[in-house]
Amino acid sequence: MAAHIKEGNKNMAKHLLHLISETSKNLKMMEVTDHFELFLELGTGSYGKVHMGKHKHSGQTMALKMMAKKKTPGDNFFLEYCISQTLSCHQNIILTHDIFFHTSMDFVFAQEMAPAGNLQSILKPKVGMQEDMLKRCAPQIASALDFMHNRGMVHRDIKPNNILLMDAECHWIKLADFGLTRLQGTYVPSVSWYKPYTAPELCCLRPGEQLLLHPSLDVWAFGVLVYFALSGLFPWYGAVRRDQDYKGFAWWQVKRDLEKAPEKWKNISVEAREMFWELLAINACERRSAIDIVKYLHLPWKAEASSDPKQPEEKNL
Repeated sequence: MAAHIKEGNKNMAKHLLHLISETSKNLKMMEVTDHFELFLELGTGSYGKVHMGKHKHSGQTMALKMMAKKKTPGDNFFLEYCISQTLSCHQNIILTHDIFFHTSMDFVFAQEMAPAGNLQSILKPKVGMQEDMLKRCAPQIASALDFMHNRGMVHRDIKPNNILLMDAECHWIKLADFGLTRLQGTYVPSVSWYKPYTAPELCCLRPGEQLLLHPSLDVWAFGVLVYFALSGLFPWYGAVRRDQDYKGFAWWQVKRDLEKAPEKWKNISVEAREMFWELLAINACERRSAIDIVKYLHLPWKAEASSDPKQPEEKNL
């Protein structure tokens, strides 16, 4: 376990190691139905699934994350649970209950329910969402990221599916899913695939190379998320040279001419283009913090008239 976090922030690393040790000592085996009445399945993924469950003793409805033992090492379960608990004191991070156990098939822990679904569920293809709703969402996501980053953690999986809605109008949203979260300073390996949210410094790694984890990776993904939520389209398939949309954006950023934007960026107002330059700076060292987005909340983000070129839509990314 220590190998996951030994290079990160020392105080947070010590805290997590202590919490993991205590959690592993208190892990009990039981069946889910011993304490919960299960209802519908909320989601599924490579890790396992999430079910809605009603706690038989308290009557409280919770989300049960069930992680298949065949696919999830015990160390990964303990790390995710302890990171989730450590962060859940923030108002824009999903609350993790002090309920964890294992069955013959799964590791399980309980979190609060998000009654209005996730951000992906309200985004319309090629349309996105209303700008005023996005301007309520974005600073809350940024606040959650700022909280994480100040504690030396990097989320590594920022996308609409992991932004949970506590109400349908996005007055209160919460960041979730910390399965890939690691401490800043940890080395992460190259990826064999990439998605629009993947930062260029990670995309360009060769097989076998590693990258020192930094919050700027989350800031890049956040910038892509904001663009996607604003337009319902991705700015590119991947941040690689062979992607012409990304190549055009990178060249535009070098030229520093807000007026002469590539076709895909003409749907963004001139005032907001600089915001995206800051969040999506090609050089990771020049990327601003996510919380800097609040400087642009008073400005229009969508252009008054935008073209509608054919662009990639999200496909289970």
